[in-house]
Amino acid sequence: MVSPLLPAVASSISGAVVADAIGSVGATHLVTVPDTNLRTVLSRIDAGSRLPTVRAATEDDVLGICAGLWMAGGRPVALMQQVGLFASVNSLRAFTHDQRIPLAIVAGLYGRDVTAPVAEQRSASVQLCIPLLETIGIRWRLAEGPGEAGAIAAGLAQAYRDECTSVVLIGAPTS
Repeated sequence: MVSPLLPAVASSISGAVVADAIGSVGATHLVTVPDTNLRTVLSRIDAGSRLPTVRAATEDDVLGICAGLWMAGGRPVALMQQVGLFASVNSLRAFTHDQRIPLAIVAGLYGRDVTAPVAEQRSASVQLCIPLLETIGIRWRLAEGPGEAGAIAAGLAQAYRDECTSVVLIGAPTS
């Protein structure tokens, strides 16, 4: 809960907006692990989308499934928490740089204090996420509220257009 005395730096984006952005880029599959920050996105896709959802056990599996789907001509989107980026950094590096497989990833910033900027977070997994992505040469965008919904589709489309890995970080739990 955000304190009424502290203004939010990040605010919730609806799950419908994120799901619509995923659909707008021609995604053929959503590949995910269980997630709390982005649960409304999964609910929205499960409830009314024709987009097949593949649930995996680990983030490494998510990236491997996305790589296989891309090789088969698909346009998958990975959905996970930022801690999953840390957990799968070797796969992320290998698919991105060694294999040149484009990965379109939506990652929720799990544990984020929405009243403070990312760089000022107490949680190391939030504070270090962007430096990690930059260190391994991954393109990223941060969507911190409903007014930045267009950044979600743009970040995902960049992965397909430029054949690169692109991560869209969602700054607050979706609503």
